Amino acid sequence: MPVVKKTVSIPEDLYKESKEFSNNFSKIISEALDEYIKRRKKERLLSLAGVLNNGEDGKEFVDKIRNEDLKLEKEKEANWDT
Repeated sequence: MPVVKKTVSIPEDLYKESKEFSNNFSKIISEALDEYIKRRKKERLLSLAGVLNNGEDGKEFVDKIRNEDLKLEKEKEANWDT
């Protein structure tokens, strides 16, 4: 897997506390980002749950979203300068 190097600024006390669990700070950050992304995806899915109350079943809803995405992609392609 490719690796990206980034500089981040965090509170010193948070950094020191993290070192109590592991000396591999990159691994700590990777695990924290992974958990954060999973949580945000779950929140996004849960926020869509109310949308399904309009009589659509899950498959109809997903098909509708996919069709909207395809439509947007076609519109973007039509606006590309070639």
